[in-house]
Amino acid sequence: MRVHRSLRAALIVFALGAGLYIGLSGVGQVYAYPYSWWGSSWGCPYSYFYSWYCPYYSYYYPYYYGSYSYPYSYGYSFYTQPTQVQLTMNVNPSSLQGAVNFTGAGAYNQGSAASFSASQSIIQVSQNTRYVFSGWTGDYSGQGLTGTVTMDSAKTLTAVYQIQYYLTVNSPSNLPPVQGSGWYNATDSATLTVQSLIVGDTESRSVFTGWILDGTNGPATATMTIRMGAPHTVSAVYKQQYYLTVRSDQGGVTSGSGWYDAGTQAQISASTPPNPAYGITMIFNGWNGTVTSPANQSTTVLMNAPKTVTATWRTDPTILYGTVTAVAAVIAVAAYLITRRPARSDTKAASDPSRSQVEPPKGDV
Repeated sequence: MRVHRSLRAALIVFALGAGLYIGLSGVGQVYAYPYSWWGSSWGCPYSYFYSWYCPYYSYYYPYYYGSYSYPYSYGYSFYTQPTQVQLTMNVNPSSLQGAVNFTGAGAYNQGSAASFSASQSIIQVSQNTRYVFSGWTGDYSGQGLTGTVTMDSAKTLTAVYQIQYYLTVNSPSNLPPVQGSGWYNATDSATLTVQSLIVGDTESRSVFTGWILDGTNGPATATMTIRMGAPHTVSAVYKQQYYLTVRSDQGGVTSGSGWYDAGTQAQISASTPPNPAYGITMIFNGWNGTVTSPANQSTTVLMNAPKTVTATWRTDPTILYGTVTAVAAVIAVAAYLITRRPARSDTKAASDPSRSQVEPPKGDV
């Protein structure tokens, strides 16, 4: 009996010591997954055990005494570390590798979540060249600068940047601006369209003459398409035109009215109007307006603004006056001769009495 009591006490002490050891080592059945019985050792069953807060595995041998069991670690425990995988971050094109700041690259526990980001949405290379973030490729796809991936394996992410070039479009300051200036992807095409004729008022207008592309004459069509594989500067070229009005204050035919390029010389002329009456001649009296030679019926006008010039005329009655004088003279001479002829007949009759007798008519017997 005494031996039995002593053995019982020894077993109790042994079980309490094993339990104390397990509690101090941080392993407790309350944190364990359910037992999975694998087999037996020395005739005792053992199981796989994993602690929530202490990453090692143990084999447990539950011993039974009466209605109590006392699990304890037998000495097969060993520590394990989580598997780690690498998150690698690249940039396309590779020439920007040092220009883009990434966050998130590195080692992660397998199965964990990794947050990452690229800091720059735009990388300015020069005044007319830049790179713009367009999205991610590789083991993640998205358009935002930030994202999250599950690291169930090693992953590689690539931030893709699109190169862009600037198109500068110029037009005369006094005309409506030509639309189309801005940034374009290198694979894009820019189409520009202008008005062929811009009328300022009834006497001035602007006429499109063509494009200048990067300092070289381009097409003369109103629409032009440019491949944006590089920065470009385009200018729309117009010429200014003014209207010239040529008139005559006495009718007649004039020439030279119309549109002229600014700064050019316009050739004008005016024909002599018909004579208004017999004996009255139209004489050119000069031009009203700014002309090169005002006294000439044919001259030129410098078209540096809208202009109106008028040919003026005066009447010359010299022929009429000469005709009237000549006619008057003829009438006067005729009248004089008519009035002087009877007086001469009476004088001769008085001086010759024999002529006063009536002679018989010739031929009478």
